[in-house]
Amino acid sequence: MGEITKPKGVRLSGRAKFLVDFGPLLVFFVAYFFGRRLAPLAGRLVGRDWSLAAGDELFLAMGAFMPAFAAAFIYSVWRERRIAPMLLVSGVVIGVLGGLALILHDRTFVYLKPTIVYLLFAGALTGGLATGRNFLKTMFDGAFHLEESAWRVLTKRYIVFFVVLAVANEAAWRWLTRDCNLTAAAPCAGEPVWVNLKIWGFTAVNIVFAGLQAPFLAKHMRQAPPDEDKGPPGGAV
Repeated sequence: MGEITKPKGVRLSGRAKFLVDFGPLLVFFVAYFFGRRLAPLAGRLVGRDWSLAAGDELFLAMGAFMPAFAAAFIYSVWRERRIAPMLLVSGVVIGVLGGLALILHDRTFVYLKPTIVYLLFAGALTGGLATGRNFLKTMFDGAFHLEESAWRVLTKRYIVFFVVLAVANEAAWRWLTRDCNLTAAAPCAGEPVWVNLKIWGFTAVNIVFAGLQAPFLAKHMRQAPPDEDKGPPGGAV
C-alpha cells in the first residue's frame, strides 16, 4: 500500500499576502470613515432604513474588521496548511477585545487592542529567549538564514520595538480621547487621528523598522543548508 502523505500548502504570491495582511485594515478604514455614507445605501439594497449615529463609527469599523480578519485568517490557514503564529495571536486578541467592545459598547477595548498585541509579541519573544527557543525565527518562516547569535540580537531589537509601540499606542489613545466619553454614542475629536495613526502610522513604522534591519541581515546572512526545506511544513502565505 502506498504511503499517505499530508498535502502541503503553497506560498502565497506577494499580492495575496498583501491582501491577507492589509485587507482587513482597509476594510476597517473604509467602514470607519465612510460607514455613515454607506449604511443608507446598503439599507436600500435590502429594503431597510439603515443609518449610523455619530460616534458609532468605531463600532461599525470593528464589526466589519472582525469578519474580514477571520476570512483572511481562514484563507491563510487553508493555503499554508498551518497557522501563522502572529495571525493566531492577533486573531485571539481581536476576537476577545472586539467582542467585548461590541457587547459592552465600550471603545476602550478597541484602543487597547494594539497595545495588548504588541506586548504579547514582546512577551513571547522574551520568553523564547529565556527558554532557548527562537520564536522570531519561526515568525520569519525561513525567509532568512542567520546564525543563532544573530537571531538573538534581532530578537532583542524586536522586543524593544514592540514595547515602544505598545507604549506609543497607550500614550496616543489616552491623550487623544482624554475628553471623550468612550461608552456613549458621541463624536470624539481625537478618535479619527488615532484611527489614522493605527492604520497608517504604525504600519509605516513597522515597515521602516524592518527596512533598518537590512544591513544587519545582509551582514549575518548565511546560505541555507542544501537539505533544508525551502517552505514550511504546510507552505506559507
